[in-house]
Amino acid sequence: MPVNHDNYSHRGGGNYGIVVLCPTLIADRLVYFDHNRDRGSWVVRDFTTDRRLDNEHSPLSVAQIEEDATYNEHPPWCNVENESAAWTTYLRLRTTAAFRSPVGRSLDAPNPQSGQWQPL
Repeated sequence: MPVNHDNYSHRGGGNYGIVVLCPTLIADRLVYFDHNRDRGSWVVRDFTTDRRLDNEHSPLSVAQIEEDATYNEHPPWCNVENESAAWTTYLRLRTTAAFRSPVGRSLDAPNPQSGQWQPL
């Protein structure tokens, strides 16, 4: 199920962000995904495991990530660089609400086959 493009939030400078669940390529929890439409760059931030994956460390494309998304929603306005604790709390709580599941739905490491995950 591809993402609903209306859920993307313009973050300035060609950057667009969205909250997604990509159970095959990433993990069974919500993560923050953003990409720059002008440069073609992208990054997935998995705040639950303090990991990130970007186009320099993965062969995945924006289209592949969007195609794997089984759920997506508009993201909060929260700085990813300076407010990682807020993002961690938000994504964990939204995962429990959206899927009516306990916080521990998935604390597994993100899928290593998607690329070389880096520390946040």
